[in-house]
Amino acid sequence: MTSLSILGTKIRQDAEGRFCLNDCHKASGGENKNRPSIWVDNSQTKALIAEIQAEAGIPALTSIKGGNASGTYACKELVYAYAMWISPAFHLQVIRAFDALVTGQIAAPALSEQEIVAQALQITVRQIEELKAENAILAPKAEVAEKIADSDGLYTLNLSAKAAQMPLSQFTRAAHANGFIFKQNGKWNAYSDKVKAGYCYVKFHPYRDRDGDERFSPQVFFTPKGITRLVKISGQH
Repeated sequence: MTSLSILGTKIRQDAEGRFCLNDCHKASGGENKNRPSIWVDNSQTKALIAEIQAEAGIPALTSIKGGNASGTYACKELVYAYAMWISPAFHLQVIRAFDALVTGQIAAPALSEQEIVAQALQITVRQIEELKAENAILAPKAEVAEKIADSDGLYTLNLSAKAAQMPLSQFTRAAHANGFIFKQNGKWNAYSDKVKAGYCYVKFHPYRDRDGDERFSPQVFFTPKGITRLVKISGQH
């Protein structure tokens, strides 16, 4: 049987076919903050393990101590969840590795972070278009997804957060903490240096205030380059 390999690292399996999370951790770069033990202690992880075990009737996670096979072993669903917790980039590599295992093909070479984010954006856009098509049949007047800003590769904060696999609130906090955006009259705006660097773009929409004077409200967009940079420096997953 062909063994699973992620980014050149062979992933061991136990007698029940579960995969070694310690090997996955090594394949991801081996950062201390991404240790399997930290992820397993997460309350969401524990809930997921319980759900899988209740459905499958067998342990979804187990540990082997001592010997060459020592480590924490998990079912495929938990490997996916662990990879997503580490980073969007590593999650994509794990998906490809499992696809290669099923088809018997060699996994595709690793992409750069910017290429991975760009692919994630394409997937998000495709999903939105599919939702729009479904909703056009069920409820023509309902809006089911936020529109892409334009054809120049600009993405709203909502879509940017989805591409980075963060909740919107987490994404905006990270962007604010790392000097990408700031609040102005209750609206997000982008710092000029990030705009000049090609990380962000700001559109100003005209409106009338209570006195009838014309004002302009900012709307921030991120580029794939900006999303890549924020994910890299923020350490948010």
